[in-house]
Amino acid sequence: MRNILFILLIFDLTSCQSKKAAHLNTVLLQAERTVFNIMAGKNGPNEKKLECIINGDFKCALQAIDEKEQAFNKVITEINTVETNDIEYGNDLKKAAISYYDTVKQVEISERQEIALQQLSQDKTNKVEVRDSAMAKQLQLMNKKSEMRKLINKKESKLAEIQKQFNSVNHLN
Repeated sequence: MRNILFILLIFDLTSCQSKKAAHLNTVLLQAERTVFNIMAGKNGPNEKKLECIINGDFKCALQAIDEKEQAFNKVITEINTVETNDIEYGNDLKKAAISYYDTVKQVEISERQEIALQQLSQDKTNKVEVRDSAMAKQLQLMNKKSEMRKLINKKESKLAEIQKQFNSVNHLN
C-alpha cells in the first residue's frame, strides 16, 4: 500500500511539473501569435503605421508605434509572470524569450526616430542642409537597425535552441 501511495505521489509531482512546462509553452506560443499579429496582422499596429506614413500623417504613425510598444510590453509582462522555478530549462527559456522580444521591441520602436527624420527630410519649408542632414541620419539609423536585426537573429537562434532542449526534457515534442 505504501509503495502505491509513493508511486502516486511521484506521478502527481511529475505531472504538476509537466503541467507547468506545458503552461509556459502555451504562453510562449500565444506570445508568438500576438507578435505576429502586431507585425503582420490585418489592422494591427504595424499596418496602421504604414497607412499613416503613406498618408503623410506622422502623428498617427507615432501613435501606432506607441500601440506597438504597449503590445510588446504586454507580451513581455505575460511571459515574465509565468512561474518557472521548478521547470527544467524553464528559467533559461523565459529569459531567452524576454530578451528576444525586448530586442524586437527596441528595433520596432526605433521607428520613432525614422519617422521624425523622414518628417524633417520631406518638409519643404526646411533648408536643404537640414533635409540632407536628416537623410544622412536616416542612413545611419538604417545601418544601426541592420546590426540590431543581426542581434535579433542570434537571440532567435538561442531561443529556438533552448526551446528545443526545454521541449525535450519536459516531453513537449
